[in-house]
Order: sequence, then structure tokens, then C-alpha cells
Amino acid sequence: MAATVYLSAAVIDQLTAAQRVLDEHVTSSASGYCQRCHLAGPCPANEQAAAAFARYGRLPRRTPGATRPELINARRFAVRPDRATAPTFAPIRR
Repeated sequence: MAATVYLSAAVIDQLTAAQRVLDEHVTSSASGYCQRCHLAGPCPANEQAAAAFARYGRLPRRTPGATRPELINARRFAVRPDRATAPTFAPIRR
């Protein structure tokens, strides 16, 4: 049985500040540099903020598109499964 863990207000404040840092110090997909401080990413500020989340066993909130993947021509597209390559499942015999 899993135990419920409650975080203090001070810890929640630390995680909120760390999230703010992660939102600002995003490593660009195109250049590999931090968009805020222009250091090779992940920059020290990003690493410290990520460590705060790791310390408390939490995951940061991610913003889709923050790394600007369009700069390296990354695109989303839908793919339909191909019947010729789709896995087939045999019926279970009892």
C-alpha cells in the first residue's frame, strides 16, 4: 500500500520557483543552447531546478513546443497503421 506524502508550503514554494526557472531556461532543439543565458544546455540554472524536482520525487510540468522543434524541421503528422505491416494476433485456443 502506498503512503500519501504531503509537501510543506516551503517545499511547494521551492518547486514553484524551480518550475519558473525551467520555463525560462529551455534548451533549444536547434542550437543546443539555453534560450535564456545562451550557454550550452542544459545550463547550470536548469540543472539546479531539475535537481529540486528530483529531490522531492516530483516531475516538472513541460510546455509543448518550448524547445522550438520547428527550427530543425520537426513536424507532427498522423500515420495510419499499414495492414501489411500491422501485427496479427492469433485466436487463443483452449
